[in-house]
Amino acid sequence: MIRNFTEETIKSRTLSKIGGKQERILMPEINNDRVVLAENMKLLEICRNDWQSLRDARTRRRRNRKYYRGDQWSDLIKDPDKSDGSVITEETYLKKQGKVPLKQNQIRQLVKNLIGQYRSNPSKAVIIARDRADAKTSEMLTNALQAAETVNKVASLDPRSFEEFSLSGAPIQKLSYRYWKQYNRPDLFIENINFNRIFFNSDVQDIRLTDLRRIGEIIDTTIDDIVATFAKNKADEAYIKQLYRTIITEDFLSQRGLDPTKMDSLDFFIPRDPSKCRLIEVWELKGEWRTKAHDLMDGSYSIVKESLKEIAKINRQRITMGTKLGVPEEEIALIEAEEIFEQFWYVKFLTPYGHVLFESETPYKHESHPYALVLYPLLDGEVWGFVEDIIDQQRYINRLIILMDFIINASAKGVLMIPEDSIPPGMSVKQFADEWTRFNGVIVFKPNKMGVLPTQIHNNSTNIGIHEMLALQMQLITQISGVHEAMQGQTAKSGTPAALYAQEAQNASLNTLDYIQTFNQFIQDRDTKALKIICQYYDEPRFLAVSGKSYSQEAKMWDPEKARDIEFELVVVAGNDTPVYRSMIDQTLLEMLKAQMIDLEMYLESSTMPFADQLLESIRSKKQSAEQGQAPAVNPGDPLAVEASKANPDVMSRLIPAMNGQAA
Repeated sequence: MIRNFTEETIKSRTLSKIGGKQERILMPEINNDRVVLAENMKLLEICRNDWQSLRDARTRRRRNRKYYRGDQWSDLIKDPDKSDGSVITEETYLKKQGKVPLKQNQIRQLVKNLIGQYRSNPSKAVIIARDRADAKTSEMLTNALQAAETVNKVASLDPRSFEEFSLSGAPIQKLSYRYWKQYNRPDLFIENINFNRIFFNSDVQDIRLTDLRRIGEIIDTTIDDIVATFAKNKADEAYIKQLYRTIITEDFLSQRGLDPTKMDSLDFFIPRDPSKCRLIEVWELKGEWRTKAHDLMDGSYSIVKESLKEIAKINRQRITMGTKLGVPEEEIALIEAEEIFEQFWYVKFLTPYGHVLFESETPYKHESHPYALVLYPLLDGEVWGFVEDIIDQQRYINRLIILMDFIINASAKGVLMIPEDSIPPGMSVKQFADEWTRFNGVIVFKPNKMGVLPTQIHNNSTNIGIHEMLALQMQLITQISGVHEAMQGQTAKSGTPAALYAQEAQNASLNTLDYIQTFNQFIQDRDTKALKIICQYYDEPRFLAVSGKSYSQEAKMWDPEKARDIEFELVVVAGNDTPVYRSMIDQTLLEMLKAQMIDLEMYLESSTMPFADQLLESIRSKKQSAEQGQAPAVNPGDPLAVEASKANPDVMSRLIPAMNGQAA
C-alpha cells in the first residue's frame, strides 16, 4: 500500500538514516479493458469443452458407482435376437434366458473396510511453528482450525470424500467463508463437490496440480439463493430475476427423489430441474503486467495498483516537500518500482448466457482458487479409482454363482421313477407319490414281471470345477484389492500364532498405504487453505470452543493481531487422535508424575482422562481460596476435595494407583 507521508516523516526518515540505495524508473501506464459479453460466452465454451473432455472419467465413475451400489448387471451388450445392432442390459438378457441375475457384492465390503481403516486412524491438524517464540500462536491457530472443522463436521465429510476417492480417484472439496444461520455468525465453510459438476483443464500432468490453470463448477440453486448472494439492492434483485425469468418457481413436476438420474444426465448449460437456476463458477489463471513497489519510507514491499507514472508523481511530491524542508534530494526516501508479469486467479460467476453476476481477482490471501482436490494416480494423465481395479473379478464371481444356480435348477432332485404296471389298482399317480413321501407311509403293490422296484434319483451337480474357480476368484479379488482377510478381521486358521496374524494384518495394510497417504495429503492441502482463510477473515476476537484440554486459556481465545501474517512461518501436519495414542500419552504422564518430574496440575493439564478438567478446576479453585486466606471445608465424601489435598502423601498413594488403572 502506497501512502503519502507528512513533512515530518519525510524529514526524519531520510536515506542516510534508514540506509539503502534506490533507482528512479519511469514506465508508461498499462490500461485494461473490461470483458464484454462475447468474451464471456467464449469463456463458457472453453469451460464446456473442459467439462466435455472429462466425459470418459464421468462414465467410468458412474459404472464404478453402480457396481459399488450393487447394480452389477446394467452393462450394455448387443441383443443376440436382433440384427439391427440394438443393445440391451445384461440383466435383461439373463432374464430372457430364464436366469435370475444374482450378485454377491464384494466391492462394497472391500470399500467399507478401507473407510473403516481410515476412520479407525483419525487425525487432527496441528500447526507447528518453526520459531519457538510463536508456540502460543501456533496453539491458537491449531485450536481455531479444529474449531472450524468441528463446525463443518469434517468427521462426516472426509469419509464421504474418501468414498469418492475410491470411486473416481478425484475427491474434491470447496472452501469459502460464509454466514452460518444456525450459529448466527460467519465462519469457514467446507463442502464436498460432486465430480459430475466439476471441470478443469484436463491436460494436467503434475500430481501436485501446478499446471492447473482453469477450474470451475456447475451450480444448480434457487433464485432466492442467487439473490441473497449477489444482490445489493432491490434493483439488483429485479435484474437477476429478469435474467432467470424462464425458470418455474413452483416445482410441481413429478420427480424421482434420492435418485442419480439427474446427475447422470447432467447438461452444461441447461439444468434438469426446471425450478433451479444454472450458475457457472469459473476460476481462471490470468497474467498481466503489474507494478511492484518498494517504499523505503516504511519498508513495505508489495504489488500495488498505482502505475509507474503515478508512483513517479508521488516521488516528485516527496522531493518537492523534502527540499522545502532543507533535506538533500539524494537523502529523500522514495518509492522504488518496476513492472513485472504476475499470474493471478480470477473468478467469474456467469449465467448460461454470459451475464456476469460477480467477477473479481481472488479475494483469498492464499492467492488461489477455493478448491482442494487430488487426481490419482494421474499416470500419463489418466485417473481411476480403487473400485475399477476389481470390477472384472466381481463380474466373474457373479457369473459363476449364476452358473451354479442354473446347474442346480436343471439337475434331478429326488425324482421318483416307477414302472407303470407297479402302481396298485385304484391308486392314481398322485396318490402313490403322496403316500411315498408321507411319514410312515405304506404302499402295497405287485412287482412287475421284470422285478423293477420304484427308484428315487438324487443327482448331484456335475463337478466341473465351479467351486474351485469361485474360490480362486474370491482369493484374487482380495489379492488385487490389497484388502486381505487379516485386514478384514476374519478368523485366522487354526494354529495361527497371534504374533503372525498381527504381522499379516500389518503387512496387508501396506497394500493400501498409497491410497491412505494420498488422501491424507489431500486433507493436509485442504487444511492449509482453511487455515489461511481463517487468518484472513477472523478479524475480531472470538472464543474457540473446542477440543483440547492441553491448550492454554490464551490459546482458546482468537487474537487477530497475533495471527497477522503468521501463516508464512507455519506448517500443517496431521496429529494422531487414536485411543491407543491417547493411552500412551496418559501412561507417559503418569510415569512422569510417579517420578515427581511433574506435579499433579501439570499432569491434569495434559491428560485426556475424562475427570481431568473437573479435577483441575477444583484444585485451582481451592488453591485460590487458600491464597486469599480462606479455609475451605473439605468434604471427605467429595472426591474432588480429596484430590485437592495433594500435599497429603496418603492421598497421593491412593490417587496414583487409581489413575494407573484408569490409564491402562
